[in-house]
Amino acid sequence: MKKNESEIGESSLINHDLAPTTEEQRTWKTANFVSMWMGALNNIPTYITIGGLIVLGFSPLQVIGIVLVASLILYAALTLNGHTGSKFGIPFPIIARTSYGIRGANIPALLRGFVAIMWLGIQAYAGSTALRMAIASLWPAWNNLGGDITILGIDLPGLLSFLIFWSLHLLVLKSGMESLKKVQKWTGPIVAVVIIGMFIWALKIAGGMGNIFSLDGKYDTFGKAFFPFLAAVTGVIGYWSTLILNVPDFTRFARSQKDQIKGQLIGLPVIFTIFAFATVTIVGATAVAYHTPIADPIATMKHFNSPFLIAVSALLLSSATVTVNVIANMVSPSYDLANLFPKYIDFKRGFYLTAFLALFTFPWEIMKNSETIFTMLNLIGGFLGPVAGVMIAHYFIINKREVNMKDLYSYQGQYMYFKGYNYRAFLATVVGAIIALIGQFVPAMKGVYEVSWFVGVILAFFIYIALMRIHPPVPVTKQELIVEEPL
Repeated sequence: MKKNESEIGESSLINHDLAPTTEEQRTWKTANFVSMWMGALNNIPTYITIGGLIVLGFSPLQVIGIVLVASLILYAALTLNGHTGSKFGIPFPIIARTSYGIRGANIPALLRGFVAIMWLGIQAYAGSTALRMAIASLWPAWNNLGGDITILGIDLPGLLSFLIFWSLHLLVLKSGMESLKKVQKWTGPIVAVVIIGMFIWALKIAGGMGNIFSLDGKYDTFGKAFFPFLAAVTGVIGYWSTLILNVPDFTRFARSQKDQIKGQLIGLPVIFTIFAFATVTIVGATAVAYHTPIADPIATMKHFNSPFLIAVSALLLSSATVTVNVIANMVSPSYDLANLFPKYIDFKRGFYLTAFLALFTFPWEIMKNSETIFTMLNLIGGFLGPVAGVMIAHYFIINKREVNMKDLYSYQGQYMYFKGYNYRAFLATVVGAIIALIGQFVPAMKGVYEVSWFVGVILAFFIYIALMRIHPPVPVTKQELIVEEPL
């Protein structure tokens, strides 16, 4: 590894944030990955996603089953794609060079970055609604600022809350990934305290657990529930499909393969299912007490009797949203932008640029109802699933878990393919995405669209392997070499 680092150090395709991690940088233990997932899962948008399943007609037990199945599939995908980062210490956009090509890797990286920036805006808005309620609970006049004035479709208190909450993200990564590791240690447990408090409150207003879990869903037979169940699993996976791609951005800091595998096992299937149980209990309790399920935790908190309790709970719950935003939606675009312009953008500059772009996502329009969120989740899964399928196929089947480290940072190596692009990866991705998403536009194929992530991953996986076998890349010749030119 050290020899490779010295050989690639002068390449224009690298900077200090894109280089393989050193032994000194590999400090993430099992507990750090558990903390990462605890902070990533215990937040407002995840709560709304799970609660939205109750609103859409699933029973509490069905929702827990959906989350358990989705989390097990997510765990498998995350540990498989995270293996490369843990073994070689490289981030997602660099790994993408092995399958998409030195230049081609920028395309899936930018696609992933675009989706992450959109989610960054959504998560920031979700957190800002909690901040707004916290301020208004202590200062009621806050909600009346600006009167009936609206700016870009949102009132003045909402916009100010959004901008204040957005600015908090800039503090988290001031010292890079080490500062994130420190912050996430306390955000997850703090939010867990809020959820436990809400859980106890829910049992009280519903008159016990029995009243909540006796609620019937509209899918009361296996035949009625099967396809909606699969569609819901796809939606939950779609929520985290972005992190499936860039999980190497975190596993590259793992002390060992065992740390990331064990940490993600505890952090995903275990903690996610516990969080789902607490969430459906709370949402189900609102259905019992108020005759309609309330999927938004901020709206639920309005039923608390104490303004001070509302303010504290809302502030603590919103704090975890900052953490999940950084983990899922800021780290990856920062690396993606650094990969695009390694000479001019390092991780920290990419981080600030990502935050700036998120200001223009207008998330308040996206989060108006559960149907909109799940439609977006399926679209994301349909596009990014094939990328994950290609990357996993290349690393485990084509390359047999090996990577030519020197050629990752060279215009003259095996990952140049044809002028820096591997058409096989792009063809597999496009075909997988088109078939996965065609049901959105062709009613007869709607069933395929509802399981878009699965269709995209599986198709791209096998198509890519077939193309690499049928028409394998030829070694780059001297005539095909591209001379590096400074940008």
